Amino acid sequence: MANHDSTTDHAHAAVPLSPAKGLLVLGIVVVAVAAFIGISSALSLPSVYGGFLFVFYFTGLCHAAPDKFAPAVAGAFAGLATAFLLMYLPVAMGNLGMALALGLVLAAIYALIMGWVPLLVNNATMLFLTIGTIPALQQMATIAEMALSVLLAAVLIGAGLMVQKMRA
Repeated sequence: MANHDSTTDHAHAAVPLSPAKGLLVLGIVVVAVAAFIGISSALSLPSVYGGFLFVFYFTGLCHAAPDKFAPAVAGAFAGLATAFLLMYLPVAMGNLGMALALGLVLAAIYALIMGWVPLLVNNATMLFLTIGTIPALQQMATIAEMALSVLLAAVLIGAGLMVQKMRA
């Protein structure tokens, strides 16, 4: 593909942690997960997997790089919006809606291949588009619930990045 994404580049291998530091990181992760689940519960957000997926994408695949945050957030919401249109345009408009939705997906794939509008069309877009169209998930949760969970995760991570920047 013409679009080279450093999230798949293994040249940025993490420095190995000592066992003590690894346990500290594990403790931080446990507290962060518990806080996310607690806040989600307090806000009555049942679809926490959307937020967890975003956190995994941004921290695991983007290595929590601050310059990757905006594309990760925008891509996640673009993917969910595309999933919504792919599922609901055919219902609302019949065959024309299906054609429009498929055209949008093809345009997004082409934009990804060409490296166009990387803020909106990136690997996060395709990941959330894929997850957002899983039929079994649509019976248990809506795209809006997933989007709210992603929003909560993005706000919490964004706050963490701001604190980190202020400390630097």
